[in-house]
Amino acid sequence: MSGTVLIVEDDPSIREVMAEALAAQGHSAMVAASGEEALTLLEIRPVDLVIMDLRMPGMNGVETAIAMKHRWPHRPIILCTVCEEWRVRDHIGRSIQAYLPKPFTFHQLKDTVETTLAGVS
Repeated sequence: MSGTVLIVEDDPSIREVMAEALAAQGHSAMVAASGEEALTLLEIRPVDLVIMDLRMPGMNGVETAIAMKHRWPHRPIILCTVCEEWRVRDHIGRSIQAYLPKPFTFHQLKDTVETTLAGVS
């Protein structure tokens, strides 16, 4: 299943690698460098899935996910972070559907995206 994915990541090299990997899997990727930029993009163009870093300047990933869920409650969000899963577990299922640990492999990215998209179809 392919879809349009918004990547919210403040590190430009990670954004680029993720966008290229998702494109190779047949997805269309949009990118944002901050939570604020992501919210602005989502007002303009809907996406099927958001992959977001936890630690970003300005709004962090959890704050951005909560804001997104208020506006678009059915849009799935994957939190991508170096933090241990237990630190974000409280948010999984409420504002975040899945967790992708950094560093991750392309296989982990592919599986997490496919599983999350399949769960909303």
